Amino acid sequence: MNRREFLTRSAAVCSAGWLSRYFPLRAEEETPALEITELTIPLPIEREFSALHISDTHLTFADDRDTEKNRARAEVRLEVFGGRQREMLRASLDYARQRGELLLHTGDMIDFVTAKNLDLTREALAEQDCFASAGNHDFYPTQGDGDREDEEYKAIAYDRVQAAFPNNLRFAARVIGGVNFVAFDDVFYYVADDLIDRFKAEAAKGLPIVAMCHCPLYTRELFELNIGPNRDRVAYIVGASDEEIAHYPKWCFKWGYNQQRTNDTTRAFLDYLREEKALKAILCGHLHFPWQGQFSETARQYIAGGNFKGQASEIKFVPMA
Repeated sequence: MNRREFLTRSAAVCSAGWLSRYFPLRAEEETPALEITELTIPLPIEREFSALHISDTHLTFADDRDTEKNRARAEVRLEVFGGRQREMLRASLDYARQRGELLLHTGDMIDFVTAKNLDLTREALAEQDCFASAGNHDFYPTQGDGDREDEEYKAIAYDRVQAAFPNNLRFAARVIGGVNFVAFDDVFYYVADDLIDRFKAEAAKGLPIVAMCHCPLYTRELFELNIGPNRDRVAYIVGASDEEIAHYPKWCFKWGYNQQRTNDTTRAFLDYLREEKALKAILCGHLHFPWQGQFSETARQYIAGGNFKGQASEIKFVPMA
């Protein structure tokens, strides 16, 4: 999530209760076991199977292959995220492997692009069957420099990042257990112009679809939750209206968050998804706390908590009664 050092500055603008969602234990504290949220998603399938959904690992490591600036930034960000990201990722990989589960990762595996972070990603995903969608941080050449958040900016590191992941990060589909998992890129709060057509082609296969993306998709319930009772926060979701975004606090515009505005293509895609009966679930992350809510008549949206805190969702996909 591009918060321009938000995690270290937000105490001035947010309530203590809200901060507890985002701040992990400090590095010197005892590392907790995984905090598992158990979910069951009924689908028109023949056999039950399970997957471990994680998001927002935020690896923050660098070595002498990277710039001095990135090495210094890695030290700062390691402290911000509690210093246990690597251990939490290892615990998640072990958990999934021991149970024979697919690993689903919905973005921000890394906090910003370094050779070390990409090495750790490549090594982790080589040992565990994984299907992934991208996150905004996965494309930041230096964390905190992400003012632009557009395709030109993404392209700076795109090829290096893509090489570390097992599937295409712009769009990918994979059928597992009779379910069509469809991952797409919404990392900068917009989607590709051809996404509706690609999604329709997947729906035409006649299988239940579980979509995967990084930024949660707009529902009024989630919007209200994120902006809080004083309406002084930012929703960090795709599809908030211009009118709603106009009421975001002034500091978020100073840091570039006006880029969360929805364009016509993205608005049309969300309208399409709400009517697509093949869509049964949406898996995402970005907010660093677990949540679920209804997205459409046929689909619920499930947000995984911060993997850097040891949070994960174990999902049982079960045959419908």
